[in-house]
Amino acid sequence: MPSESAELLQYILLIVGDEILEGRRVDRHVSCISRTLAPYGLRCIRAEVVADRYEWLKQSIERAQSEVDLLLVTGGLGPTVDDITREVIAETIGTVLVESDDVLKMIRARFIKIGRTMTDNNRRQALVPQDGTFIPNPNGTAPGLVYDKKGKYIIAMPGPPRELEPMLCDSVIGLLQKRFRLEAKSSHRLLRFCCIGESNIDTVFREEIGQPPDLKISSLAQLGTVDLTLYLPGESVETQTRLDQYAECLREKLSPYIYSENDRSLAETVGALLLENKQMLAIAESCTGGMLGSILTDNPGASAYFKGGVIAYNNDVKRDCLNVSDGLLQKNGAVSQPVAEAMALGVCKALGADWGVSLTGVAGPDGGTDEKPVGTVWIAAARPDGDVFSFKTALFGDRNSVRQRSCIYALDQLRRLLLNGEPHQNR
Repeated sequence: MPSESAELLQYILLIVGDEILEGRRVDRHVSCISRTLAPYGLRCIRAEVVADRYEWLKQSIERAQSEVDLLLVTGGLGPTVDDITREVIAETIGTVLVESDDVLKMIRARFIKIGRTMTDNNRRQALVPQDGTFIPNPNGTAPGLVYDKKGKYIIAMPGPPRELEPMLCDSVIGLLQKRFRLEAKSSHRLLRFCCIGESNIDTVFREEIGQPPDLKISSLAQLGTVDLTLYLPGESVETQTRLDQYAECLREKLSPYIYSENDRSLAETVGALLLENKQMLAIAESCTGGMLGSILTDNPGASAYFKGGVIAYNNDVKRDCLNVSDGLLQKNGAVSQPVAEAMALGVCKALGADWGVSLTGVAGPDGGTDEKPVGTVWIAAARPDGDVFSFKTALFGDRNSVRQRSCIYALDQLRRLLLNGEPHQNR
């Protein structure tokens, strides 16, 4: 990766919670906090997940303080006995906690608003550091806490994303800008890719752009998608021009794989294209079992472009609801190009849509054959006039990964067709 700017302020992130270490909850704080703060010249040099144990958390705080002046902590600010973050930080840095009348009033008002009775243990959440302050939390009972002592700055935020993320954007950024005099905000460009590997993007980037010393690259790879963010310090016209040039280099080589250059998801991008074309979509799912429909309806307003779908898991449903003939099923099998195309055309006509998209495959872990191994998926998109576009893909990973990737490819198939009429090819 390109070298970092010396002006970047480094911080360490501690994520407190047994539930993450035990696999009961998936962490999303690292990506959210890092991506939110990076444009302001803040760089996370280490993220650490710590159990709700006094000694372990104390050691992590002490180690972080020896390395950086800024420490961000999430989780462990609740009212129960295992929520020890506020006390451990205070004891580690040598300050005391005092009950804040203002915070106590906020907590009581919160309970009245939600129609519940406040219990005595919630008073713990009104404790704030004497050497510091608190951050109001309109979405929960735990305020954020700011510890400011001996040149070290610690901000503790609640763990639930619905509380942390608004607090981060509405309050924490402003506090950090004021405390560390972050005058020059960096500029960035986001390019969102799908159906291409992170290593392929990296190769093109290095061949076309190289490694400018002041350019920072943040890459977030998930199942079937990659978010690439380019950062440069400052907000000058020259900075914006350089970022535009870097982005254009990537577009020239990889434009078919770029589905968005803002925060819009792939499903939102497809929805926007359907709205723009004043068209409606219907789907027929076999191996994904309703997952694609769920992804589409996660977006508010999806009814403006999504009619509905058929979960045709059983061949009888493919035949009776989608008009897939017994002859096609017997001759080719459910996981085949003819059946995928018949499913797409069938749901398009059955629901009276402008587009029908289908998925049929072997998600695993069983059911694969030499001819059709686990991960084999056929995807088709059809118009009511009989035009059908289909392709086969070989996906890897466990059952859930195959299903998720199938949905990504199905959405991207439709995106490509809506944009320029050029579908995916077999791969």
